[in-house]
Amino acid sequence: MALEELQDAEDKVVESNGTKVVYAKELEEYIERLTLDYSDKWYNKGFRLTNDVN
Repeated sequence: MALEELQDAEDKVVESNGTKVVYAKELEEYIERLTLDYSDKWYNKGFRLTNDVN
């Protein structure tokens, strides 16, 4: 995973609570059950991906 400056025409864009996430279309099957969350606690600051599979 990396931060990119440019968006390709085939990229997917998802927006929630004012935050946009852009990802390559071919990754969709791998990330469809992931949740993106942000924590601002001093010991755990940053974005986190979690798997929602039970």
